[in-house]
Amino acid sequence: LDVTAITGHPEKTSLVDADKFLISDSAASGALKYVQKSNLPSGTHVKLLAGSASSAVNHDLVGFISSTYHCYLVLLSKVTGLQGNTLDFQFADGGGAFTASNYWAAAHGFRSNASDRFTQGEENQAQARMGSGLDASSNRTGSYFFYIYVNPNSSAFSCSVSGHNWGYRADYGDYIHSDFALGMDNTNTVTGFRVHAAGNDATTFDYQIYGIAK
Repeated sequence: LDVTAITGHPEKTSLVDADKFLISDSAASGALKYVQKSNLPSGTHVKLLAGSASSAVNHDLVGFISSTYHCYLVLLSKVTGLQGNTLDFQFADGGGAFTASNYWAAAHGFRSNASDRFTQGEENQAQARMGSGLDASSNRTGSYFFYIYVNPNSSAFSCSVSGHNWGYRADYGDYIHSDFALGMDNTNTVTGFRVHAAGNDATTFDYQIYGIAK
């Protein structure tokens, strides 16, 4: 564009969603294209995935991890079908979950009976437990809130998770909250994760995944 195309025009001091920006698209050899303001990421948390996972033993959520972010926030709500089991976690890529015995994990929790606490740990396992097992039946749902750290990808123990889960557990007769952390001692490049109930029960849940801007 010739400089006279914009010289002398008044400065625009506010934007609306329909406003457009010219960009040089590196994926198309620098071709000039436009992007609309409504499509630009805003804030520090950028929604990457969201939806409802229907009843299944394994749930793979992949393709969202990239070099754009080092940290991701994951929310799993209305989790049902655990039947007293833990929700197990494995890192994954487009080819499936990484199942080698490289997972290390630790958890600490509290039960609504204030005198009762629990701890658990594991090393060199094929998956890692996410906190406490829950009685997430059709009328008792559980919740998970956790961060995935990938910094950098393809380095041993660089892929890790830290978070919380909470809900009711029938065999204890208590409402439970637990903190957990897990890591993978492996150099696989990951693009997402798999979750599945420890007892191979068919779980369902809603999910939201956000990338946290660097």
